[in-house]
Amino acid sequence: MNDRPRFETDRFIVILLTPSDARRLLEVLLQDEPLAARVPWLNDKTQDGALQEAYAIGLQAAAGTIKVWGIFSKELQEQVGAMIARNTPEGIDVEALVASRYWSNEVIEEASEPLMEWLEENSEVIDTIPTLLH
Repeated sequence: MNDRPRFETDRFIVILLTPSDARRLLEVLLQDEPLAARVPWLNDKTQDGALQEAYAIGLQAAAGTIKVWGIFSKELQEQVGAMIARNTPEGIDVEALVASRYWSNEVIEEASEPLMEWLEENSEVIDTIPTLLH
């Protein structure tokens, strides 16, 4: 998938992940205890719960019901977070998950800007994600 949307800021690269890459990244992120404590939809905050939720997100990405972008630090050459986009009855919902050790680095502020601009300009792409009603 060479035509995946990709955005660069001064410090980060944000790229649309494949479903398997999304699952692997979220397996790590959701096991970060301080981050997991802040994720309201992660009901089971154990390691098993994190792995199950990451697997479910990977399946949703494969089904096209969500899109997951990875946030990569240029300086550190590692993944530091993810942004998950899904349709809701109110519109597009984008949630950012950043590993707790990077919270003071203003990752979300910088990395989300080009993605949000792209989502506004390409709403027809994100509109193809079905709305999930819980």
